[in-house]
Amino acid sequence: MTTLVAMATRFAYNHQSNGMSETLNLLKTVTLFSGMTDSELNALAKDFTRLGFGAEEVIFYQGDPGQTLYLVESGKVRIYVQNEDGQELSVNVCGAGDLFGEMSVIDELPRSASAAAMEPTTVLRLSRERFREHLRRSPQLGINFMKALSVRIRFSTRQLDNLTLTSVPTRLARKLLELAQQHGVPEPRGVRLEMPLTQTQLASLLGTTRESVNKAVSQFRRQGVIVMEDGQIIIIDPDALRSLGQMRS
Repeated sequence: MTTLVAMATRFAYNHQSNGMSETLNLLKTVTLFSGMTDSELNALAKDFTRLGFGAEEVIFYQGDPGQTLYLVESGKVRIYVQNEDGQELSVNVCGAGDLFGEMSVIDELPRSASAAAMEPTTVLRLSRERFREHLRRSPQLGINFMKALSVRIRFSTRQLDNLTLTSVPTRLARKLLELAQQHGVPEPRGVRLEMPLTQTQLASLLGTTRESVNKAVSQFRRQGVIVMEDGQIIIIDPDALRSLGQMRS
């Protein structure tokens, strides 16, 4: 019995140690935590907890209390808002190494958007109290966080420009280029967007109707800019896509 207990204890220790190592390795790749000392990163890694979500499973809803922030370890997370009629507008798609849910941790207001897994996804969760404690202890983290908020504001400004001043084909071209930069995988024909992305989800990302997206996607396919394969988009001609992204309505 003693031997079994010892073996179980070693297994639990090794499992926890491996999880810590994986968390630490991920933190080292995240811009928000760049420049932090090894001791600061180690302390931060200990405070994260790991959670798994299935495809389409909601992580949190718009209006929920914002007591934690999240870091994507694997998979994809869609950030979206809903109006009073239940219509959705997708704000962003987060992949491995992306942070989300941090705004409510700072201003203590309810969640301004919902988050849902697009595929089987693993995230790391950090409480508001622990994040604030690390901000107090690490000046570098504070500087990085201010930069991250600046990037978020610029991103929101670009989105507003896209939604109000550009045509659907232009919006689609820009969004595909953005997704390719964040989630694209090079292959012989071009760049594959390795993520499940229906035309309904694309419409939500672009703030338009599924019919309008279908028309724009068909246009891009006829022009040889993209192809569809196994439910994923492959960008064949990124230069043409960039040209389309410069057009205005």
